Amino acid sequence: MIRTLAVFATLSLVGCDEGKRPVVPAKAGAGASTLTNGMEFSGERDCVDCDGIESWLRLEQAGKARRYRMVEVYYGQDHERRFEDTGEWSTQGELLRLRSSHGGERVYARIEDGYLQARGAHGQRIPSAEDDVLEPARFDSTH
Repeated sequence: MIRTLAVFATLSLVGCDEGKRPVVPAKAGAGASTLTNGMEFSGERDCVDCDGIESWLRLEQAGKARRYRMVEVYYGQDHERRFEDTGEWSTQGELLRLRSSHGGERVYARIEDGYLQARGAHGQRIPSAEDDVLEPARFDSTH
């Protein structure tokens, strides 16, 4: 498990773009554990009924506990809507599974340069989600 996180962490350093900043969470959240390992990803994608979606994902591992936090901001012409999700993450080969504490699961495949691309439940490509890609971002332990 730690080896898998180390591989993701190593790949997250490839392709970092210091000019881009990930979506910054409003607050770190009370009860955040001491991190032994962590990594972040960010991305922007088009939206059918809004001006765009900006996403930020943090994967954390403290001992055997694997937690994630995802923030998505939907931008509209005169407003923005912010959604936050937390839960547990796991890997299955090249797939990253995010199991929400509210139910549901998101699946991403690790693609070239450590990027993550949204996939179906069994890892299949989703034509409508080709632009749902998260790029490795520099981990910030203060968030």
